[in-house]
Amino acid sequence: MMNYQNTALLIYAPLYVLFVVTGFGLAFMGLSAPIFYGLCMGLIFPVVLSMRLHTLSESGQALLLKETTHWTVYVQGIPVQETRSSLKNPCFSTPQRLQQFFRRTLFARLALQVASVAMLVQQVSANPLSIDYGAAAFVALIILLVPLYRTVLLMRKVHIGEWALQRVDGVEGYQAFFIDKKGARTALDTLLAIM
Repeated sequence: MMNYQNTALLIYAPLYVLFVVTGFGLAFMGLSAPIFYGLCMGLIFPVVLSMRLHTLSESGQALLLKETTHWTVYVQGIPVQETRSSLKNPCFSTPQRLQQFFRRTLFARLALQVASVAMLVQQVSANPLSIDYGAAAFVALIILLVPLYRTVLLMRKVHIGEWALQRVDGVEGYQAFFIDKKGARTALDTLLAIM
């Protein structure tokens, strides 16, 4: 199957566009904590997590399943064939090892989120409080607390085993899924979600 891309991927995710626009608006008011959070969770965290999974895969502790798609991307009007390989949910040999990996990774995610909130508190305390600035700080706090709350809920689900484990056919390994109102989402997708 051939997929076509002729616009930026950000346009397909209005929530992310709203997050970026709001983050830059808050940064103009001296509140750069949401931008820091977006860079950490949208760029640094996924790269570090991918590198860690690659290291675990090389040492035989994890199995990385990949999905390859073929795309036609238009670069200045010229169609270019491109093959993309995206990381799917990782497999671990035992449910305990899977739980250990996701606990540690969720703890690292929580630490980044707490650091973002601490940065916001420091920025707010360093500036005189006005009504406009207070409202902006409240919006920034909500932007940072909602994902932090979701991370705490995920940590609780992992701790009490409120997730679905699936044994992968043909491979000695287990995958994890979180089930919510929208259906089952892979644990990796849930872990990498910015909002």
